[in-house]
Amino acid sequence: MPFSNNSLSPWRRVGLGAALASLLLGSAACSSPEGAAQAKPSLVIASWGNPFTAATKTHLVDPFVAETGFDVKIVDAPGKYVATLESQKQANKIEWDLLDSTSGPDAYIAYDKGLIEKMPEDVKGRILEALPQSAVTDFGISWSSLGYISACSTNAVANCPANTTELFDTAAFPGTRTSVATSPLVNLSLAEVAAGVPVEDLATHEIDLERAFATLKKIKPSMGTWWSSGDQNMQVFATGEADMGISYSGRAYAVDKQGTPMTVNWDQGLYNPGFWNVVAGSPNSAASWQFIEWIAKHPEAEAKWAEALGYSVPNPKAFDFLPADVASKLADFPANREVLGVMNYAWYVKNYKEVNDRWQEFLRG
Repeated sequence: MPFSNNSLSPWRRVGLGAALASLLLGSAACSSPEGAAQAKPSLVIASWGNPFTAATKTHLVDPFVAETGFDVKIVDAPGKYVATLESQKQANKIEWDLLDSTSGPDAYIAYDKGLIEKMPEDVKGRILEALPQSAVTDFGISWSSLGYISACSTNAVANCPANTTELFDTAAFPGTRTSVATSPLVNLSLAEVAAGVPVEDLATHEIDLERAFATLKKIKPSMGTWWSSGDQNMQVFATGEADMGISYSGRAYAVDKQGTPMTVNWDQGLYNPGFWNVVAGSPNSAASWQFIEWIAKHPEAEAKWAEALGYSVPNPKAFDFLPADVASKLADFPANREVLGVMNYAWYVKNYKEVNDRWQEFLRG
């Protein structure tokens, strides 16, 4: 006999209708945006290359993934955050969600250009429960704070410059030099220090471009390789391409640790905070801020990352987990921090195009 709903009793027809309605509602829920949102986010972090990328993966990403089940991928893009984000934005194809340790000058430029997100107020409020106000900006948290310091290959240099002024004195301190190619603000700020500007005045000092470039031109004949990534920073010292120069503090110590003896001098260097940022237009914005909040609230993970790389981290409690010999090599260690200058980021944002155009001309000339 063919099936007919009419052959069922009224009560059974009501029960079947309710069951079918429930089934249809369940199916709709599974196919709804709310149901789809339950899938674990997949995040892409732009980072700086090894050993930086490896430390971020081991000490931050892996424990975060273990706790949340998120899928997190790291891609290497050393020194190319702003230019790459501009290209992604122009192509309307945002490929990254997070930026690992955006250099201070680049972070301010990226925020001014609308390339990174403003931190949601609720996220900021929770992060400020763990971090000091000085470590939290409108666009992210400070991370991997470092010193741009003077460093020498001990075996190559009999008399190492003790500060920035001496590094710029090529007659008294002969030898091949190196510096960072991707940050004109760093080089111009250091040139101003060499020209007599007190390092403690840099934060509000408006750079005299004519004087600063003239100072840089005097030492350019002694310049060998201009490095553009942390890996290359280490390589130029390890291979003997440079005897001395400006280095990331953590990378200089890493070269020493790997077998090339280095002398590191913090005097008249620059304090440079990096930042964790969320890329504007990321389809995973909320999950990205969740990752940053996780970092801020895990001081032991921060300490392990800092110990691996030699860069400062923002949570004061992280220093409780650091050996004294590691802490003394960080930019926030009091003896180091007090001799470092802070760059004038506001001036750089205002003069960004002129500075960068002249810098590229200087490198080519």
